[in-house]
Amino acid sequence: MLPRKGWKDFAGRSAFRLQSERQYTGRGPRRLTQLPRHILTNIPEGQDVVDIVFTMERLSVQHCTERLLPSDPNNDESFIELKKVLSRLMSFQPRRFQGNDAPTTDEEQDKFAHSFFNLGGVEIMVRFLMAGTVFPRAALSRAEKKALVTESRRALRIKSLILEILIKLNTVCVGEKPLPEELTCDDTMNYLFTLLGSKLTFVNACQLIEDILQHRREVLDLHQITNLRVLIGCLDDSQLANFCRILAVAISDLDIYENKSSLFAQNKQKRSKGFVNLRDINQELLLGIPDLLPRLVQIAINKEYTPRYMGMPSELDCWMEWIDNQMADEVYEPQMPDDFDEFVGGVSEPGSEGHPMVAQQALTITEELVQRVEVVYVLGLFLLGKHRKKVQRRLAELKLASGLSDLFDQFIWKCQVGRSQTRHRLRGHNPSCECSPEVALKIQFLRLVHSFCDHSDYKHLLLSKSELNEVKKINMHAGGLALPSLDNINKQLMCRGARGLLTKVVEVMKKEPTTSTFRFWLARAVESYLRGDTSYCDQIFLMRRDLLKHVAGNIVENEIHHKEILQSSFDLLGELIKFNIVAFKAFDEILATEQKFEKFVTMVNRNLVDSNMFIRSLVLSLEHFRSNGSEKSLLCDSSPGSAAGGSGEHSPLRKESKLVGYIGDFTRQLEYLFKLINNISVQSLTQENVSCLNTTLVFLMFANKRKQLPRYLQALRDERDDALGTVNGSSSILQNFRELLLFWQDHYLHKDKDCSALEKSSKISFAYWKTTVSMLVSDDKTSDTAVCYYIDPLPSDRTN
Repeated sequence: MLPRKGWKDFAGRSAFRLQSERQYTGRGPRRLTQLPRHILTNIPEGQDVVDIVFTMERLSVQHCTERLLPSDPNNDESFIELKKVLSRLMSFQPRRFQGNDAPTTDEEQDKFAHSFFNLGGVEIMVRFLMAGTVFPRAALSRAEKKALVTESRRALRIKSLILEILIKLNTVCVGEKPLPEELTCDDTMNYLFTLLGSKLTFVNACQLIEDILQHRREVLDLHQITNLRVLIGCLDDSQLANFCRILAVAISDLDIYENKSSLFAQNKQKRSKGFVNLRDINQELLLGIPDLLPRLVQIAINKEYTPRYMGMPSELDCWMEWIDNQMADEVYEPQMPDDFDEFVGGVSEPGSEGHPMVAQQALTITEELVQRVEVVYVLGLFLLGKHRKKVQRRLAELKLASGLSDLFDQFIWKCQVGRSQTRHRLRGHNPSCECSPEVALKIQFLRLVHSFCDHSDYKHLLLSKSELNEVKKINMHAGGLALPSLDNINKQLMCRGARGLLTKVVEVMKKEPTTSTFRFWLARAVESYLRGDTSYCDQIFLMRRDLLKHVAGNIVENEIHHKEILQSSFDLLGELIKFNIVAFKAFDEILATEQKFEKFVTMVNRNLVDSNMFIRSLVLSLEHFRSNGSEKSLLCDSSPGSAAGGSGEHSPLRKESKLVGYIGDFTRQLEYLFKLINNISVQSLTQENVSCLNTTLVFLMFANKRKQLPRYLQALRDERDDALGTVNGSSSILQNFRELLLFWQDHYLHKDKDCSALEKSSKISFAYWKTTVSMLVSDDKTSDTAVCYYIDPLPSDRTN
C-alpha cells in the first residue's frame, strides 16, 4: 500500500506526466483514488459514485488512527456515510408485481452496485474492514489479548455495516465477475471468522463467509482458521445453528469436485496428483470437538418449536398468524434514533430510507426460521462421509431417534383444506402449493432419517418397544433371513409411545398425494431402513401396515410423471419384496388382473433407469428361490403334489408367481441388458444411473454361475448396431459395455471405496463381483467369457 503522501503526489499530477513516469519507473496509480480528479468527471459510472469511492477511501485510512478514540454515535461520520452507501443498495419500496406475479428487478440499486463494484468499491470496503487489524500484538492491552474480538463497539458497528455492504455487492455482482482476491485471501477469511465472536458482527460475518465459500472453487480447509475450537465453544446455541451454514459448505461432498455430476470426472480428479479430500479432513476436525454433536442434536430436537394455533388447517396459516402478532405493535412504535446500545448487525436495519437503524422483527423471525434447518442439514452431512459408522453410533447414543420421533409429531402434513376453509397462499403459487417456512425443515428432517438408517446397525431405534417385540416374533419364523442382533438393541434409546418414527413416516406417506413434495423423501427414508442385510421381519412388519399395497397400487392406479417420485417408489418396492416369498405372493394379489400387471410392467419398461433397482431385486430373488428348496416349496404351496426342486422352464416356481415368471424369461432378460447398457456410457454415468451398470452385472454373474455367460454375450453381439443405433458415440454396444466395466474397476476397487453395501444388498460376495468383472474385461481374445472375444476388430486392427 502506498503512503498517504504518495497518494497526494499522484493525485496532483497531470495524466500525461503520470503515464510518462509509469513508463520510465514502472510505478503508477493502482487505485481510482490515486488519479487526478479532473480526469474522472465524465466516467460512465457517474460523479456521485466517484465521490462515494473517495469518501470511503478517506474514511478507511482515518479509521486506523481513530480506532480507540471515543465517538458520539449519532455524529460518527463513518457510520453516517456507510449508512448512505447501504441505503443505495437497499430497496425500501414494496416489490412491484406484473400481471404474471413475477417481481421486477430494482434497476437503480443494481446500477449503483455495478458502478461501485467496477470502481474498486469491494477492495476499498475490504481495506476499511481490515483497518486496525495489523497492529502488533504488543500494542494490545492484557484484556484485549485474552478476548476473541479486541475491537471497540464503535469499530464493530462500523464493520458490521461494511460486512452488509459487501454482502449486497456480492449478491448483485458476483455472478458476472470473480470475487476480488482481497476478499478471499487467508488473512481476510481468518478475520471474518474472528468477527463471528461478537454479537454485533456475527450475523453479517456468517452470511458473508457463506457467500464467499459458495463461490470459491476450492473447499476451505478448516485447519487454516485460527482458534476454531475456541470460536465454536464461545457461540451460543442460536449462533451455533447459524454457524452451521458455514459448516455445511465446508463438509459437503459435492464441493470438493469441479464436476458435480459426472462420476468419470470425479474419479479422474480423485486420482490426480495432489488431490486432497478436504471434506473428510474437515469432518474429522469437527468430530474431534467433544461437545459439538451433542449440542447440534439438542438444537435439532429442541421441544420449543414453531407456533401452533387451534383451528389452523396448515403450518403456513400458523406462521402467518404468528408473524402478524409479532409485528403488529411495531407499526405504532414512535420513531427513535439509531439504537446503538442494542445494535445487532444484520438485524438492526433502517425501516425506510434515511430512517434510524433499529432491530427489525421480520429479520429476527427469518433468522429463527432457518436455524433448525441448517443444524438438521449438517447432521445429515456428517452421516455421508467416511466417518458415517462412527457418527451413526454417536447419534444413536444421543437419543436422536426418539428426539426426531417427538419432533415429527409437531409437523402438519395436510396440504389441502376443505372447500369451506380459507388458506394463506404465497403470491405466485397455485392453490394446492405446499410452500411454507417448514418445507425445507421437513425435507432435511427426512434426509437425516434416511442417512441415519442407511446400512446402519441402529435403524431399529426408529421402532417403539412394542413394535420391536412384534418384529422379534416375526423374526422367529424368518428361517435363513432371520436377524441375529435384535436382542442387543438398547431399549433406552428407542422411540417413546406406542408408535415409533418409522410407523409415523409410513402413515404420512400413505396419506400424501401422488404429486406431494415430500413423497420422494418419505419413500427414501423407509427404503434406507430396509437397505443392507435383507430383513424378512422388517419387510413383513411394513407389509402389515399396507405399505406394499400402497406403493404398488399408487404406481398402477396413478400416472406418476415426477421422475424422482417414480424412482423412489420402485426402489422401495425392490427392498420390500427382495428374497421374500410372502411379499411376492402379496404382490401377485395386488396385480391380480392382466390389465394391472400389464400397466405395471409398462411403467417398469418405460422408465428403465428409474426402475432398474426393482428389476435387480427381481433377479436376485429369482436366483435365491432357485437355490433354496424350502423357500420354493412355500411359494408352490397351492400345488402340494409338485416337486419343490428344479428350475427349468416348467418349474412350479415359474408357474406360481407372475413376477418371477416374467423376469425368468431369457429373451426378456436379454432385452433389459440391451436397454440398460444402451442407456449409459462412461461419460454419462452419475450417482443416479450407475446402478444400471451394477444391475447388468447381476444378470451376468448369475449367468456365469450357470455356465451361460457366453450365451448372453453372444446374444449381445448378435444385436447389431443397425438395430440399436450407436451407443452414446461408441461403435458397438459391447465396446461401450467393456469401457463401462473398466470404469467399474476403477471406481469400486479404489482403496477408499467401501463396497460392503453391494455385498450386503445382493448376498453375493464382493470377491465374486470382482472375479466376474475381471473375466469380462480380460484381454484374452480366445476366451469366450471375455467381452473382447465378441467385439469385431477395427480395420486397422486386422492382420494382413
